Amino acid sequence: MIQRIALIFVSAAVLAAAQTTPIPVIFDTDIGDDIDDALALALALQSPELEVRAVTTVIDRTTERTRLAWKELGLYARRDVVLGTGSDEPLLDPVRPTRAPQFQVLTPEDVAPEAANRRAADVIIETLLRSPEKITVIPVGPLTNIALALKLEPRIKAKIERIVLMGGAFTMLIPEYNIMRDRIAAEIVFRSGVPITAVGLDVTTKCKLEGRDLDRLRAADNPASKFLYRLIQLWQDGHPNQYPTLHDPLAVASVAHPNVIETQLGAVDVETASPLTYGITMFTPADRVKGPATTYVARNVNVREFLDMFVERLSAPPRSGK
Repeated sequence: MIQRIALIFVSAAVLAAAQTTPIPVIFDTDIGDDIDDALALALALQSPELEVRAVTTVIDRTTERTRLAWKELGLYARRDVVLGTGSDEPLLDPVRPTRAPQFQVLTPEDVAPEAANRRAADVIIETLLRSPEKITVIPVGPLTNIALALKLEPRIKAKIERIVLMGGAFTMLIPEYNIMRDRIAAEIVFRSGVPITAVGLDVTTKCKLEGRDLDRLRAADNPASKFLYRLIQLWQDGHPNQYPTLHDPLAVASVAHPNVIETQLGAVDVETASPLTYGITMFTPADRVKGPATTYVARNVNVREFLDMFVERLSAPPRSGK
């Protein structure tokens, strides 16, 4: 009887430990264009459910993107996080000129260390292969780095718990930017066989901050929150009634709290052949898929629960680190 009771306590302790162990993640981002990338990185750093192991930047002016990520990591006292810089170019298309007002916050002192110049795909590969446990990969920009890593080192598939990406539009016949910008990379990732959760425009467009949310962030008395509010102002570009839509933060939140979204299992194909429809994502439910279905597509979101969690975490002082 005593042994049974002891076993119950041990089992409960193991379960409790499993529930509190942070999920290791790699965050891949085109930070600097839309405001949601910087907000998503902050949410990842402020979520006790997650352990950010590496941050990689992708597509168009990646050096500046890495500098911006480095500055934000410093404000959250997370300079321990490994940084990598991706290629300026997608797999097929050229670099595009990009206007990124958020880069205005960078000063001559905001210089990332030499180690941050390492190729992002290599950082992803090494972080995965060196990890004793599987890692969740969260790409919230074009999927160039992820596709390159999968092609360069297929062994990493066994080290990825899941890819949770912001991308696609599954009930709308429109291309979503992250998929369209590197449609070939997106097709490689969706065909990789790695488990994927795709958080697309179908749900992210419902998640727009309100005036009261920005008021709370503006009132937060800590340097990190003030930095984020300044980035929002730069993004607003003189239009104070323009409120951020939290595309990328929703992908992060769905890793920390999977129940914030509802999903449907199936398979995703990316249109790569016709210039008129480049980047359109076509979803097939699992019961109609010939072969394995490995992608969960977000179908619904608890908007207010998500927004409240987001604002609470980004208004709070930076966590004490790892």
